[in-house]
Amino acid sequence: MRTLPVFVLLPFLATNAGAQNAPKVGDPPEARDMKLVGAHELQARSAYQPIVHEQNGRWIAFIGHHGGTQSAPKPVNALTGAAEFNGTSILDVTDPRAPKFLAHIPGEQGLGEQGGAQMVRWCPGRTLPKADKGTFYLLRTFGNSAHEVWDVTDPAKPALLTRIGRSRARTRTGGSAIPASPTSFRASRVGARGG
Repeated sequence: MRTLPVFVLLPFLATNAGAQNAPKVGDPPEARDMKLVGAHELQARSAYQPIVHEQNGRWIAFIGHHGGTQSAPKPVNALTGAAEFNGTSILDVTDPRAPKFLAHIPGEQGLGEQGGAQMVRWCPGRTLPKADKGTFYLLRTFGNSAHEVWDVTDPAKPALLTRIGRSRARTRTGGSAIPASPTSFRASRVGARGG
């Protein structure tokens, strides 16, 4: 009778033992060294990339969203009453037990990966060489077609500064003309159709 070498059996045993301890649908959520203190429904929009930064003594969350769904392509913004494509939500989370929805910036039309404004970054002007030192900037994608820079100094009243897409655009953030990335330079998302 032949026996398998130990090094062949060990990966199988380790994988099999890990599968037995894997969470199952319906299991209670796990937490280690943390607890849930607050939540917000985000107008029923998906939360893809939340970031939180201190801004003038307040903690502000910027949350990127995927595009809409078949059943809700344009959820209603409760602040304005308007149906809007998913984009970026802005919340004051200074009191994490009671987050306050400040604004929603609509994103590009589309469902799932094809719309919204999933990626968000934030930057204080004081860290930029030629920008207004008292201004706070939000940088985000606009679906799959462009990037945008917003003035979020007053996070309840974001103001578009520039959209950088298929053509050259001038910025008001201290830069000069910035060429947009040709589609041939774009990296495909894993699992995205059409590259």
